Amino acid sequence: MITEANGATPSSDTREPALITLALQGDRDAFGQLYAEHHPAVLAFVYRRVRNRQVAEDITGETFLNAWSKIHTFTYRGVGFVGWLITIARNKVIDHCKSSQRREFGVADMLGFDEDPTVSTEEIVLLSLDEDEVRQALTRLKPAQRDVITWRFLKQRSVAETAQAMNRSEGAIKTLQSRAMTSLRDRLGVAA
Repeated sequence: MITEANGATPSSDTREPALITLALQGDRDAFGQLYAEHHPAVLAFVYRRVRNRQVAEDITGETFLNAWSKIHTFTYRGVGFVGWLITIARNKVIDHCKSSQRREFGVADMLGFDEDPTVSTEEIVLLSLDEDEVRQALTRLKPAQRDVITWRFLKQRSVAETAQAMNRSEGAIKTLQSRAMTSLRDRLGVAA
């Protein structure tokens, strides 16, 4: 743990350069403190892009492993250490998306059931549905409902990004998404 001459723990702003210097010298504890400091921000960044908690955690772990193995290449360029980590994470997300492009969307991905380990009976039914059924049900939705599902789940965009793309407020997108999912479940004959 880095401490100031008076025994106080310095702020993150003043402490980070010292931790980076130690990490550059191979100090695992210093890197561990950098990890603890920046893990939440990197995980949030990755999660907003992949929309899957397990995948986000995996990519975040890979990001920090890569950062540790390449720590000697870090140089301050105005964005600081977290900026460097985010750059690594962004590249890992891009690699993940490229490797995932060959598979089409899955029903579970689209309906967002990867988050809760306790899957309900209705969700199991949805997961077992043929993707062709889901595609057909999507075509029977109102255009705005189909668009919101496409933007949110197929293109994996945030509520804010979807709102901007559809020229609506974030609140309107949340309401539209809820109604679209209800309509989709109705058309598939699955109870909510």
